Amino acid sequence: MKRYKLTLQLHPYILLFIAILSVSVSSIMIKSSDTPTAVAGMYRLYLSALIMLPFVPWKTLRSSKLDSKDWRTVFLAGLLLGLHFLFWMESLVYTSVASSMVILALQPLFVMIGSYYMFRERASVLTVLCLVAALFGSLIIAWGDIGVSREALIGDGLSLIGTILVSAYMLVGQKVSHKINANLYSAVVFFTGGVSCSSTVCGITIL
Repeated sequence: MKRYKLTLQLHPYILLFIAILSVSVSSIMIKSSDTPTAVAGMYRLYLSALIMLPFVPWKTLRSSKLDSKDWRTVFLAGLLLGLHFLFWMESLVYTSVASSMVILALQPLFVMIGSYYMFRERASVLTVLCLVAALFGSLIIAWGDIGVSREALIGDGLSLIGTILVSAYMLVGQKVSHKINANLYSAVVFFTGGVSCSSTVCGITIL
């Protein structure tokens, strides 16, 4: 019985480790790939949606409390997620993985600011101090990239835009995520994000 309880306690940490490892390795894989940004983002989101499908309880769709306005919010979240991948992945073409990821780490700062204005949520003093320290770290990296090359600075700017977009995605999703099953929400959002990337691919092909 004791061993069984220990397994349950470790289980979330194992999942957290896998998630952190996946996020960390993804940027390196993107950097080393020759695949166009929009195509890579499209496949990443479509595959994520495909993986989520077996876990979606479709029966809950009928009992969902979402109205037409809520569904528009869900699709907006998917659009923001797709745009985030486009800008963030493109940043890796111009700047280093380390610079792009450190700027992406500013996401909690933007979410904290947005949560205060949208939901009146207040953060602790310690949280604010940690996020301010992260902001200064990102400014130091951006300042260092000015001396490296203009392309590195462009990459930092693209990463910053991607960070703002993913923060907006999280804030928008917070409005409706409690009204819909998490797996169903993820599948719809990933698919919508994939569609936005597909549209970019089609636009580039036409041009």
